[in-house]
Amino acid sequence: MLENKFIRCLINDILSTEEYNLSGIAFYTGSTEDVIFELASGCNTNPTFLLSRKIIELHRLVRARLYDEIIKKITKEPRSTLA
Repeated sequence: MLENKFIRCLINDILSTEEYNLSGIAFYTGSTEDVIFELASGCNTNPTFLLSRKIIELHRLVRARLYDEIIKKITKEPRSTLA
């Protein structure tokens, strides 16, 4: 369930940037606009692994700064040692 909402949130976040519309996301992912709409609206809660991967990939492109900041925070965190 969490994964399904995750993909839905990613699609809606991509749409909120206005860099892509449903048609653009469908083209990028090699899917149809209807499938992307169903995922974004929550009607389809079972995307294929390949489609999910492409949506995540597109989100990384659209929100590159966000991912850069996450990586910076991860690499700056002191590493704990297990003794």
